[in-house]
Amino acid sequence: MSWLAVDPHGTAAGIRELAGAGREVGAGPAPEPVLLVLDGVEQAPAEVRAALARLPAPVAGVLTTGLAPLGVPGERVWPVPPLALPPAGAGSDLAEVAGYPAVALFLDRLGRVRPRPLAGDEVPALVGLVRRLGGLPLALELAAAQGRSLRLPEILQRYGHRVLDLAGDDGRTLRAAVAGSYRLLGPVEQRALRQLAGFRNWWSLELAEQLLAEAGRSTGTDPVPVLDRLVSFGLVGTREGRELRFRLLDVVRDFAAEQARRLGELATIRRAHAVVVARLVTRITGPLAGPGRPAAAYRLDDVGSEVWAALSHAANDDPPTALRLAAGLPRWWRSRGWEVAGQVWLRRLLADPRTAAADPVDRAWAMVGLARLALAGGDAGAERPVAEAALAEFRRLREVGGELAAAGLLSGLCRTAGRYEEARGYALEVLAVASRHGRARDAASAQLSLAWHEVRRGDLPAARRRLGLADRLAVQAGEYRLRVLAAGQLAELARLAGRYQEAVGTGRRVLARLDGPADLRHRSRVLGTVGRSLAALGRLADAERVLARLRGAEPARSVAGVCAAIEAQLAGARGDRPAAVERLAVAAGAFRDGGEPRDLVEVLVELAGQLDQPGPALAELDRLCRAGSVVLLERERAVLERAGSLGRD
Repeated sequence: MSWLAVDPHGTAAGIRELAGAGREVGAGPAPEPVLLVLDGVEQAPAEVRAALARLPAPVAGVLTTGLAPLGVPGERVWPVPPLALPPAGAGSDLAEVAGYPAVALFLDRLGRVRPRPLAGDEVPALVGLVRRLGGLPLALELAAAQGRSLRLPEILQRYGHRVLDLAGDDGRTLRAAVAGSYRLLGPVEQRALRQLAGFRNWWSLELAEQLLAEAGRSTGTDPVPVLDRLVSFGLVGTREGRELRFRLLDVVRDFAAEQARRLGELATIRRAHAVVVARLVTRITGPLAGPGRPAAAYRLDDVGSEVWAALSHAANDDPPTALRLAAGLPRWWRSRGWEVAGQVWLRRLLADPRTAAADPVDRAWAMVGLARLALAGGDAGAERPVAEAALAEFRRLREVGGELAAAGLLSGLCRTAGRYEEARGYALEVLAVASRHGRARDAASAQLSLAWHEVRRGDLPAARRRLGLADRLAVQAGEYRLRVLAAGQLAELARLAGRYQEAVGTGRRVLARLDGPADLRHRSRVLGTVGRSLAALGRLADAERVLARLRGAEPARSVAGVCAAIEAQLAGARGDRPAAVERLAVAAGAFRDGGEPRDLVEVLVELAGQLDQPGPALAELDRLCRAGSVVLLERERAVLERAGSLGRD
């Protein structure tokens, strides 16, 4: 078999050449089969189709290349994807990234215009540049040509935000190449491409349908044929998974956004994108408060670029939509350590006069989110009025879910501020509302909070009963995590009651289940329970191992108090009273700086029992018990009585 290459060029001469080739291969006796290779067929598709229909039998096959399929009978289409790219986190080792085809092509073309090797600081720019160019061969060649006079960081800085301006010495431009494909589309497909430029990353068919409907103010249009054409033209990439995902190539999105701006459509598209993303976030964030929390958080991570882009654009062009979007994000922001950024966004949007007429439910949820982020960031007092206003609004609107969230939040705010009876009152309100409306999960959370208050009031049996109720409600709600948290509190109750072996066993079972990134604080608390119980049992080596694990669990400052308390017990068990007193003083200082009042009371009791002159410790203990309504446990009274220093309580 022989082959014959023909370049139609979209000209009459090219088509005559193709027809002549057909006559040539059909001439003579028993001609050898010929494979025709046709390049650039999109330049004259109708003429090429007509010529192919007249080809004689000896033509064994035809291989065509072009920006779009010809649409002839028997045609098989092989889309040619962009060249593979290094990952975003690729290092600065040239040997590590040079094996990726996009990098290899860029380096090959760069070597033709620049003989000197890459400097070390150019490798990160190389990775950033080829990723920005999306692995498109023409884009890589045009960018590499700039290496004649620019270093790679300069190319990235100059063209990173305007890659369409890249041009070659022969007059080829990247913008013209994309425009050529764009012109081959029909009006409906061109409009869809401009609208889909609202997305920043990968998107589903469902989201595409919603955006096209929202941006076009119409419904019922099937996006599948349009997407099929865009994919076949190489303008949209695909990714396999549980569902097929789509993505515009970066240069295509830039071009489509340019066209949308030129036609005055860009603001409408971005507003539609924000509406679609806000709707998606509302659907995702529902499980963030329940057993689906990890999966929901990861789903938000997956669409994070869409979320941030929608929030940024809507904050300027459509603040009510931005407020609705931001109101659904606080739990995600908190889980990712973005409390400060979240507070800035929510304060800005709530203060924007254009959101005054927004949906009152959206505003109330935004206020709850702001107060929740402030509580997580240690600035609870500043936003308590905001949470109170949100609770009042939810009550007015009879929005049960919002009322429960706001009341529960206020319980936490009051507890952080040391207003314990108010905190208990809000927790009782949550329990009453949740019970009335059959909200088992919220009722379980309220019982957990109230169990803490029972311990504060010195009633360990009541606390145990509440934890039993919390466990049953968590089972009813399918809330595995709440059951684990209840078990962690049961371990602490056992320790406070002096049942140290039970505390160790329960605590260790809980630790085996607290393995998520959101469980660090709870895990540290249970580690403290286990470590203090082991020390009380005289199992000093085991307690030391738990202490080492605790020190590595969280930043040292957050666990300083409980670590010092365990160290004091270890010193006491070894008969080193001065060291025990010194570590108890350290523990008391740490708990004063941000610990639980019950922890500080326990340490002060132990300190008073160790000191020859316990007056200052007893005075502080008295003030704390009065101000915080903390009641001494029987065993704590016994410690003071044995020391002969029972003071006021």
